[in-house]
Amino acid sequence: MHRVVIALVTLIGLTGAAFVAGYLLLFSSATDRASQLAPADTAVYVNVYLQPSTSQQMNLSELIGRLPGFADDATLDEKVDQVVQNLLSASGLDYGGQIKPWLGTQIAVAAGSSGDALTEPSMIVFAQVKDRQAAEASVAALVADDGAEFSSETYRGIEIATSTEAAYAFVDDVLVIGLAMDDVRGVVDTFTGEESLADRADFQSTVAELPADHLVSVFVDLAAIAGAADIGDQLSGVSTAGAVLVAERDGLRLSGSAPFDMAGAAASARAGFALGSVPSSLPDWMPDDTLAEVVIFGLRQTLEDAEDALGSTPEGEELAGTLDTFRALAAFGLGIDLDADILPLLDREVAIAFSGIEDDLPAGQLMLRPDDPAAAEMALDRVIERLGAVGATVEPVEVDGTVVTVVTLPDVGDVAYTVVDEIIIMGFGTDDVMAAVEAHSSGKTLAANAAYARTFDVAGTRAGNEVFADVGAVIELFGAGLALPDDTRDILSQIGTFGLTAPSREDQIEFHMVLTIDEPSAQ
Repeated sequence: MHRVVIALVTLIGLTGAAFVAGYLLLFSSATDRASQLAPADTAVYVNVYLQPSTSQQMNLSELIGRLPGFADDATLDEKVDQVVQNLLSASGLDYGGQIKPWLGTQIAVAAGSSGDALTEPSMIVFAQVKDRQAAEASVAALVADDGAEFSSETYRGIEIATSTEAAYAFVDDVLVIGLAMDDVRGVVDTFTGEESLADRADFQSTVAELPADHLVSVFVDLAAIAGAADIGDQLSGVSTAGAVLVAERDGLRLSGSAPFDMAGAAASARAGFALGSVPSSLPDWMPDDTLAEVVIFGLRQTLEDAEDALGSTPEGEELAGTLDTFRALAAFGLGIDLDADILPLLDREVAIAFSGIEDDLPAGQLMLRPDDPAAAEMALDRVIERLGAVGATVEPVEVDGTVVTVVTLPDVGDVAYTVVDEIIIMGFGTDDVMAAVEAHSSGKTLAANAAYARTFDVAGTRAGNEVFADVGAVIELFGAGLALPDDTRDILSQIGTFGLTAPSREDQIEFHMVLTIDEPSAQ
């Protein structure tokens, strides 16, 4: 039974879902049966509804056609079957013989929020079946192959098979698999009349706001998850979130949003929301050969909010104690007050840019654009002074008119930094620091890079926290150490870039994740 769960969840994964959608597009129409069966306390719901529009079919076909071995449209279905088969081969499943013959038009996963959701999570997998007799025979054979011992009981007219590891039942035309008997019983309860996820007003309103033109949809009850984790105060400004996976002409885009209650949110949350309304300017300083970067707005507020939330659980209290110990070590060992000397550096924009490996060290920059540049520079001066007092060597070096301070830490190495236009730029040497300064001066920056621009064009916006990675270049850099099948490596070689942006506007927090796929190179 675990292998069936692995198979269906794998198919729900973004890559699997996109491929499966690519060849199940011709199935007849269907409603969202899984949401009508999912219990009302569902906190996370992922639905692969295999009926995208004609434009989605065309975009998806174009994207798949860019992958090695997929250019011939006449063999597209066969190739997609092969990829799905490879995705599931590790679990020992024969997709073509054991799953595809009975799989219907929808696959979904629901995770609950009631009870001890963090320590004893519930998860239910739904698979609509088009041939129940074939599905029953296939599942019975898979269970027998696994050697698991299942017993059966009848609950409200539905036969449920259960073992120590899982339970399953056929509820009307849907195969339902849960981690425990109670999970499946909850589905039977909704089938026989109790409130379902589809009955909830917040689910209906969230789904209604999602674009209908998509491959996959996601619903998340943020308030329920926050309540289960005892961090409701920290997330008081949010309720539910929705997202969709969309096939664009140049890649796949996962976009979502969550309403933000400005009046009910904590002051730090409101401050973070405001910071997310503008795009970062730090990519204007990153060299154009940057392979990956991360920009975070309001990291200081995020860290302080996270620490405030730690005391709500025994595990959190233990971690809070560890942080206090770390503070004490920094104070006694280095003379650094983490709260007074480090946090002021992190209160607006923090970015990390990575451009490769040189001399076994990562090449790139740490960039800081603090809200109060003068206070931040004073805090940085205090840190450097205290490091000098405990044995570090501090040496200013002038490079092409720019003063770079090199701090040599015994048994650690060099850290260099400069402050230009109220931006603090750090690296493992003067070359890293000056690469950023020269990039900004010449205009040869990541922000001007065509791949970077295309990524956020697909996203449709760029503001707030962001992530960018040249996936192909990163795989090429580290690929030698990855034991990948040849077909997987070939497909990954055609992946272009990954991007994430999280803008906040009006009363919404948005996010847009993008994976671009390159055009095939001319041979």
